[in-house]
Amino acid sequence: MSISVIGGGWAGLAAAVRLRQAGRSVRVYEAAAAPGGRARRIEHPGLGLRLDNGQHILLGAYTDTLTLMQSLGVDPAHALLARDLALQSADGGLNLRFWPLPPPLHRLGVLLGSRGLDGWRGRRHLARVFGALAPPGIDPSMTVADWLDGLGCPPGLMARLWEPLCLAAMNTPAQAAQARLFARVLADSLGAGPAASRVLIPRDDLHGLWPDRACTLLGDRLRRQRVRSIAPDPAGGWRVDGEPCQGVILAVPAAEARRLLEPLPDAADFLNAWPALAHSAIGTLTLRLARPWRSGQPMLLLHDDPARDAWGQWLFDRSASARTDAGQRLVHVVIGTADRYAGRDPARIAAGVIAQIRGQAGAGARPPLPEVEAHALVTERRATFDAIPGLRRPGTVTPWPGLLLAGDWTDTGYPAVLEGAVRSGLRAADRLRQEASAEAA
Repeated sequence: MSISVIGGGWAGLAAAVRLRQAGRSVRVYEAAAAPGGRARRIEHPGLGLRLDNGQHILLGAYTDTLTLMQSLGVDPAHALLARDLALQSADGGLNLRFWPLPPPLHRLGVLLGSRGLDGWRGRRHLARVFGALAPPGIDPSMTVADWLDGLGCPPGLMARLWEPLCLAAMNTPAQAAQARLFARVLADSLGAGPAASRVLIPRDDLHGLWPDRACTLLGDRLRRQRVRSIAPDPAGGWRVDGEPCQGVILAVPAAEARRLLEPLPDAADFLNAWPALAHSAIGTLTLRLARPWRSGQPMLLLHDDPARDAWGQWLFDRSASARTDAGQRLVHVVIGTADRYAGRDPARIAAGVIAQIRGQAGAGARPPLPEVEAHALVTERRATFDAIPGLRRPGTVTPWPGLLLAGDWTDTGYPAVLEGAVRSGLRAADRLRQEASAEAA
């Protein structure tokens, strides 16, 4: 019998590909009009272009995602613009260069090759951070701000570097984000050496990295329907909306997973242990320019000041990464915790961010931002869960044999990032195959 994967986001598609490549029959159910989950392709009439619903990047540390791409015939070197990690602010005040030296010498390279760190105090703080990247040793009740403050962080460096970096990794402010999760991200990237910390920016849209190939592989086994119910089959296995299957991978958001699990026998105790996940929005403002900007960097830090409508924290100049002329004329600005601008006029937000770019890039002696022909603000309202201290997330295994969980909200060891979603899907698929093998033996 086939295996049912409920949810066609990155977790569900990763699980389906793993099972399909292992020779298993798979059915994937996706309620939305298009697969991809919270990292999907959209058509935006205001720009006349297909866009990602938000700007995402990968890191060299995202080994499972990169391996999955290669298994589907996608060459990461062709599909992604790879750059050694360099965190530069648009105004030129901060420049962290990560010299391509073998670990642990790369840490010395960061300390010597950077500027804007508040002198030796900032360098000493960074050295302490590198020495403290052991997530199991960090109190799970500690916030990022408290952890960094305990490591002697200068106030200016907190605002210029760690706040936007924490928002990028966790979409949770440093004063509220869990330090252990943040340290895990840093340990697997900055702490692991130049290859792991490389920034990988999609040259086209995210769906073209591998979900397109996954959908082709699945063909008509990808069904566009919302699952109404799952239930154990008295004859063995499971039934999804009445159809029999050998096992189920539930790769949907937490609230949808709860809806499907609640009718199952003995579900109350299992679900009572789940956290009450709060979610935060991420906004992406896309600017279509009259010509490519060629600012000199594909990714730049912005200093945000919401009181002045300067909402952006990260800027992506596509002139260095996109393949087409239309793509090279795009600039994406990422706005973390975008719930803060709820109810505001999108045109005012766009005007404020454009002024923010012009002011900060001008201070950094970069070429002037070309004329903006059009803009579009896309807000993913439930983009991530709030990664706060003490948050407990369910694992892959459930009390019911043959029923597994996947999704970036499960206990992946990462915040809500693409690699976490992929890893959870692969883990669920492998576990289901192990259970089937044990049962057959």
